[in-house]
Amino acid sequence: MPEEYKIPPFLNQIVIIAVIILAVIGMKYIAPIMGPVLISIFIAILIYPFLMWLKKKGFSYNISILITIVATFVLGAGLLAILVDSLSQLAAAAPNITIDPDSILATYANQIIQFLLSNIPFEDIAGIIEIGFFLLFAVIFLIYELPYVKSRLIKGFGKDSPSLKNTFDLIRDFIEYFVIRIKVNLFAAVGFFGVFLLFDINFAVLWGILTFVLGFIPYIGIMLAAIPPILIAWAKYGIWGALGITILFVIINTIAESFVFPKLTGKGLQISVYIVFISLFIWGWLMGLIGMFLAVPLTIVVIKYLYSFEETRWLALLMTTDGEEEKEEVKKEENPS
Repeated sequence: MPEEYKIPPFLNQIVIIAVIILAVIGMKYIAPIMGPVLISIFIAILIYPFLMWLKKKGFSYNISILITIVATFVLGAGLLAILVDSLSQLAAAAPNITIDPDSILATYANQIIQFLLSNIPFEDIAGIIEIGFFLLFAVIFLIYELPYVKSRLIKGFGKDSPSLKNTFDLIRDFIEYFVIRIKVNLFAAVGFFGVFLLFDINFAVLWGILTFVLGFIPYIGIMLAAIPPILIAWAKYGIWGALGITILFVIINTIAESFVFPKLTGKGLQISVYIVFISLFIWGWLMGLIGMFLAVPLTIVVIKYLYSFEETRWLALLMTTDGEEEKEEVKKEENPS
């Protein structure tokens, strides 16, 4: 019998890298379609626990699914209506938003305002409504299908399948991360909204929603959300008004990210800070703004997948951290005595 041929370990690694590169190229190509689909899937998975909660409260499945779908439609349509109305009002008020030429750095501030306004799709309100309703109905249909999808997976893979267990663990981690993120973003958005009301900032509701949504982009999301209200404060009250609202932004964001978020996360979901930061740009390059929103959950998916195979487990371990335990080990190495 001929001797069994084994692929050398180094060639295994080359093949893995080549497959990853091909996957990245494919994702870049289908990003315009994949982005909204992924958003709808993730939103539906987030809403699914609410459906299960209703069933645990004693409601029948049909009543639970009806309540969930109606609540999703009302909330989604309401948010879309607020967004469209706010953008319409902002389009009308945009020409009047300017910084006093005598103010410090007024030239640069006005250039930023013009840049921001030129990149807001005022002329494509119909396109925003179209995408909004696509996401809304995609989420509703998927919520209806999710219980059946779960039963089909169990029937196809078997109840004790390791692959199925890994998939459900991944979904659980995803829900855990986003539930925590929603709580933190809501805390920050309410605080920011209070600041907007205090300073009588125009379109306070729009900026409040923006801070909540952009809060899902780690590190830079809140900074981006802070720019429009700070510029409006600058236009209304001068440089000192802008500095005042900036200081309050920093205080609220520090409380949310440095105290509320760590308290809620505990020891779970320990992804390397560097990996989180880099993932923003990688997924952003692949899928645009949607990729930046989904950077953390998509990175969790990648880590879980890499960890499932012996050949790529080392990559998954490089992308994660053991938190305090890891810090203690580093301290012991630095101070052996």
